[in-house]
Amino acid sequence: MEEQKQKSTLSYFNTFFVFFGISVIIEFFYMGVLGIVQGTTLTILELSLSFDNAVVNALILVNMPPIWRRRFLTWGMLIAVFGVRLVFPILIVFATTDLSLVESFSLAVNNPAEYEKVIMASHHIVMAFGGIFLLMIFLSFLFNENKDVHWIASIEKYASRWASVGDLKILIAILTIALIGLYAPTQILIGDVVTNINKSDIVLPMIYGILLYLCIEFLRGILEDDGQKHDTKNMESEREKIEHVASSKLAKGGLASFIYLELIDMSFSFDGVLGAFAVSQNIVIIMLGLGAGAFAVRNLTILMVDRGTVSEYRYLEHGAMWSIGLLAISMIVQIFIHLPHGLIIAFAIIPIAIAFIQSVKENKLDGENKIDI
Repeated sequence: MEEQKQKSTLSYFNTFFVFFGISVIIEFFYMGVLGIVQGTTLTILELSLSFDNAVVNALILVNMPPIWRRRFLTWGMLIAVFGVRLVFPILIVFATTDLSLVESFSLAVNNPAEYEKVIMASHHIVMAFGGIFLLMIFLSFLFNENKDVHWIASIEKYASRWASVGDLKILIAILTIALIGLYAPTQILIGDVVTNINKSDIVLPMIYGILLYLCIEFLRGILEDDGQKHDTKNMESEREKIEHVASSKLAKGGLASFIYLELIDMSFSFDGVLGAFAVSQNIVIIMLGLGAGAFAVRNLTILMVDRGTVSEYRYLEHGAMWSIGLLAISMIVQIFIHLPHGLIIAFAIIPIAIAFIQSVKENKLDGENKIDI
């Protein structure tokens, strides 16, 4: 029996190449060469900002059933491209103005400059919501008493010891909101204009971000139930019962992880969607450019899962989570001041790169120790 050949690296990116090719054609017919330049720039921007997203996705996807991995690449891509990169910015306009959904869409298509102004006026709301949601993910990783491997040991070991005291992530998140509520300025710079804001426009989205995280954790807890409550009375054999419980657990666990992945993708995409307006104000170009980048990120995720990259490099998860922590802090800071895209990209890539290099060194040392033994 012949061994199954390993897929080539490029073959993992077939869907990206197809979508990117179609995007280039549409961009050319829509805006000519300028459309291609803007769309390609946005694809590179999305890849740069979302590299850590691929690592986080791989951490979750590796434990998902194959059928949910496929759904992640089909249904998930439709949600990522059309839901997050197209519908989400329109929903921002709808939620923050008196315009209807149809009028919001019409504004995006027919008056891109005005549409950009409305989006940027909601910048602090989006950053507050996304920042606290990502912060909760990072704090959940940091204050985990069951962690056996520690990367930045001086911090992670100390945090793990304190995790048994209580739910410190909630305490830190609420303290963050309280401090912002007390000391946040009532004027912020949006673009080149100083704008008056209500502190509730920052505090409430942060509360909603925490509530969303807790609801998702609650949902995951329900869906990942061990199956003890399933009705197996009418099943004849013990094996049949076990198979029923296992299949139900896999299906529900896959659904929970799928929802969680999509919400993480949405949080990671905030910076990209808002930053896209610095490149283009055209909603079609933005959707195509960022959408192509989203395809590349998801293809990279599947590559990492199939090649066992996450399990092979012990600190990769830690690097991704520290990247999430830095991005969360940067989003909260960006409520009040603008940070350059280069710095955001550095937050996304550098922790993962350092974790990868240290993992390689540790693997090499382990190999040498085995030889010595």
